[in-house]
Amino acid sequence: MLSQRLTELAAATVALSSAVTSAADESNKCLLYLAESTIPNAGLGMFTGVPVKEDHFLGRVGDAAFATVDQDWHISPATGTLSKHSGDYHWPLTNYDWNAPDIGMDDEAEDVSVTVTGFGAAPNCHFSLLNVDEHAATYDAAGLDRYTSPGAGAITPWWNRTSTALRDIAAGSELYVDYDSSWFTFHSRASHFQSVPLASSYTKALAFMNKYGKMLVGTDSPEDLVKDKMMIGDEVQKDLWDIIKTHPYVSRKRQALPETHKDGIRAIKAGDIMGVEVENSIRSLEYLEEHGKCVDNIVPQQSTIPHAGRGAFATRFIPKGGLVAPAPLVHIADKSKANMYATKKSPNGNITRDEEKVVHKQIILNYCFGHPNSTLLLFPYSSNVVYINHHSTEY
Repeated sequence: MLSQRLTELAAATVALSSAVTSAADESNKCLLYLAESTIPNAGLGMFTGVPVKEDHFLGRVGDAAFATVDQDWHISPATGTLSKHSGDYHWPLTNYDWNAPDIGMDDEAEDVSVTVTGFGAAPNCHFSLLNVDEHAATYDAAGLDRYTSPGAGAITPWWNRTSTALRDIAAGSELYVDYDSSWFTFHSRASHFQSVPLASSYTKALAFMNKYGKMLVGTDSPEDLVKDKMMIGDEVQKDLWDIIKTHPYVSRKRQALPETHKDGIRAIKAGDIMGVEVENSIRSLEYLEEHGKCVDNIVPQQSTIPHAGRGAFATRFIPKGGLVAPAPLVHIADKSKANMYATKKSPNGNITRDEEKVVHKQIILNYCFGHPNSTLLLFPYSSNVVYINHHSTEY
C-alpha cells in the first residue's frame, strides 16, 4: 500500500515538474523577432513568435517616443526656410515620423515631429494585411525632478507607446502597421513608391481577377475554375500570368495581384486576396529562430544609475557572447542638424536663428551612436535598445 502511494506521489511530482517546466518554457518564448520581410525588397520586418488574440498586447512593453521640435526653423539658413521634405534637409528620421497628436504630444512646441522606436519604425505596411493597432505614448519622467535632477532634461519622458492586435494573429506572422496612403503618395516619395499597392488597389485588383477568371472558363462562377473546364491549358495560363505580372508599365493595381497564377486562382475562388496574402506573410518559427533576431531580450525599467531615468533589463538569461538586442540603424550624415539655435534680429528687423549660438540639442541626439571626430550619427530604431545606459566600469 505504501509502495503504491509512493509511486503515485512520484508520478504526481514528475507531472508537476513537467507542467512547471512547460509553463516556464512557454513564458520564456521570444515574443517578437526582426527578420527579412515577406514583402519583396522591403528589408527587415517584425514578426510575432507567439499567437496573439485580438486586442491583446504585442510584445512585453511599449516603445519610446522622441519629440523633435521646431526643426524646420533650426535647420533652415538665415536666407530662407527649408521643409522636412526638401532634398537637402538631411534628416532621414523624417521617414519615420508620426503625427504628434497621435502619440499624445499636443503641446510640446509649435512644430513637433515624433520618432518612435520598435513598432513605430520596424514594421512594414501592407494595406490588405494590417494587423497592428498603435496607441499613444505615456508621459512619465521616470522619477526625475526637473528642478533638481541633472538627468531630467537628458531623457525623453515619453515612453510605453503600446501596440495591440487588430485581429487574431498566428505565430510567425509578419506584423503590419498603417502608414496611411499619404505616406506613399507624398511628392517627395511618390516616384520611389509608385508601385506600392494602396488599400484601394486590392479592390481594383480583385475586380480585374474576376474578369480574368471569366476569360479562363467563359462564366462568372468561381466554382468553374477547375482544370477540365478551363478554355486554355495550364502552361499557357502561367505564361499569361507572367506577362501580366511583368508588364513594363508599373501600377499599384498590378502589384496588388497575387504573385503566382496558382494563388491568383485561389483568390478568385475565395473572392478575397487577403486570405492568400496572409498565408504568404507567415514564416515558420524554425526560420525565425535561425534567420531572425529576438527583439524582447530586454525591457525598460527604472535604472540603477542615479539620475539616468530608465535602463534596459534582461528578460531572460543571456550567455556571454549572446544577443542582447538587434539594433538596425538609421544613418544621419550631419549631426549639426540636431542643433538648436538662439534667435537674433536681422538687419531688416526679422527674427532669424543665430548660427553662432547653439543653445541646445534635439533630445534624440542623446540616443544616437556617434564619435567626436565624425559628423555621422547612428540611431538604433528597434525596441528598447535606446534604454541601454552607459557605465564606465559595469559593462
